[in-house]
Amino acid sequence: MIANKMTLREHNETLILSTIIHNPEISRAAISQLTGLNKASTSEIVKKFIDEQLINEIGIGNSTASGGRKPIQLQMNYDVGCSLSIDIGYDYIYGLLTTLNGESIHYIENEGNRLTKENTVSEINKIVKAMQPYYEHKKFQLIGITIAIHGIVYNNNIIFTTYSDLHEINLAEIIETKWNTPVYIENEANLSVLGEKGFTTPLKNMVSVSIHNGIGAGILIDGELYHGTKGQGGEIGHMILQPHGRPCPCGNKGCMEQYCSAAVLLKDYRVLTDSPGATYKDLNESYKNAEPAVLELVDTAVDYLSFGINNLIMNLDPEVIILNSKLFDYLPTLLNAIKERITNRFSKDVQIVESSLNHQAILLGGTILNLQHFFNIPDLTLHQKTYKEN
Repeated sequence: MIANKMTLREHNETLILSTIIHNPEISRAAISQLTGLNKASTSEIVKKFIDEQLINEIGIGNSTASGGRKPIQLQMNYDVGCSLSIDIGYDYIYGLLTTLNGESIHYIENEGNRLTKENTVSEINKIVKAMQPYYEHKKFQLIGITIAIHGIVYNNNIIFTTYSDLHEINLAEIIETKWNTPVYIENEANLSVLGEKGFTTPLKNMVSVSIHNGIGAGILIDGELYHGTKGQGGEIGHMILQPHGRPCPCGNKGCMEQYCSAAVLLKDYRVLTDSPGATYKDLNESYKNAEPAVLELVDTAVDYLSFGINNLIMNLDPEVIILNSKLFDYLPTLLNAIKERITNRFSKDVQIVESSLNHQAILLGGTILNLQHFFNIPDLTLHQKTYKEN
């Protein structure tokens, strides 16, 4: 991979960067006090960052109770570069360009075309090129590209995707070579939980469950993303809930995602209603009209989802489980239906909530991953909003 000079910063430089990011409008003296670094070292490093345009002096602060000269306040310059996140689904590709604190600059979505090894690179290149006018004039331009994959990722390589052949190409290397920018490949559910950690909650033990074409879980244990030995951690969609059940492209039968993923629920609805072109809106209408067969179909899917979520609670003991799916837009009672089925004594203190970031969780998680590498701050967090029980 391309070496990123920002990842080679000395420990003290990273410490000061982290302190300024997490304490906006702070003086050199306050940085020295919080980090334990002497004032001379602090001033030297701060000067370096000012010269690099990473930090701005923004004005005069208040003097201390003991009087003395009023301190100059410092603030990160988040407009000095951009982060790009790309989400590759079965038949869509989304791109989000942000500042270095996650503020949206430009968003692109292209839907309707199946993504394969033949066209994915060109589709990614189209997005990067479309973003160029927004970042090319900045000093650091594009600090990284994170690509979300709906499948298993290990060591920046795509190992398996249920419905595509992207594992047959070295996507990171191809895109890095084209754009001379660090590229990070990560599982979409893992990025979802990074997005939640970075933008919504300081909790250190949580699970983000993505219910899309497949089902996956991003797992945070003691603040660290859990990948497993070979990147398979969190692949709960391939947890067998029905022995000898429906065949799955992974090779097993009875996998969870074959019974309650968003795509399968829509597929089953189409079969049930003999409507090959039915949409989620049609499902919503049938559900609102309380059509008995449709209510039973959704109820069965809720059962399977609840089984899987209960297994997560029993195995991981998280503080919160965050559910992310377009299904919540079309089935507004879905969350309560799931919660009503998970009532054992072990789950009573576990929050089960819908993601406030929705489909942006993946892309914002990509932003966090880019920034973690750029600033060399593994525990980077930005705007915090703690989840509370509904």
